Amino acid sequence: MSKRTALAAVTAAMTTLITACATAPTSSVPVTEAWYKVAVSGSEEAFVDTNSIRAAGGLVQVQVKENYLAPRPAAKEGKTFRSARTDYRLDCARRKVAMRQTEAFEGTDLQGNVVQKASRSEKNLIWVDAPRASVFGEVLDYGCKNAPAPGG
Repeated sequence: MSKRTALAAVTAAMTTLITACATAPTSSVPVTEAWYKVAVSGSEEAFVDTNSIRAAGGLVQVQVKENYLAPRPAAKEGKTFRSARTDYRLDCARRKVAMRQTEAFEGTDLQGNVVQKASRSEKNLIWVDAPRASVFGEVLDYGCKNAPAPGG
C-alpha cells in the first residue's frame, strides 16, 4: 500500500470517527420529558413527566403538565393561560400534595410565553388533600406508585 493510499484510508477512518462522535448523544444532554396522561376531568388533562419522579426525603417530587380546556385568567390583567408545568411534592402516607413551583403558558402543551410564575420554599409548602378519583389523587397515586425506593 502506498503512503498516499494509507493516508487516504486513515483520513477516511478519522472523518467517520469524528462524524460519529459529533452526532452521538452525550451525557451532558438533558433527559427529555416523557409525559404520561394520568387524569382527565371536565376542565383539564394532567400528565406526569415519568423522568421527573424522585424521592425527596420522606416525600416524592414530580413534575406535572396540565392542559386546560378553556383559557384561565392569569394574575396579570388581560392575560390568560392554557397550560402549566408544576413541580409538586407528594406526601404518599397522608395523601397530600403541595405545589413547589409552577409556570403558566399561553398555549397548550407548555407552548407560548410564560404569563405567570410562582414558587414556595420547602419549609413554606401549603399541603392540600388528594382524594381518590381527583386530578390531585391520580397524580399522587401515579407518582407514589412509580417513585424509587428511599435511598435507591
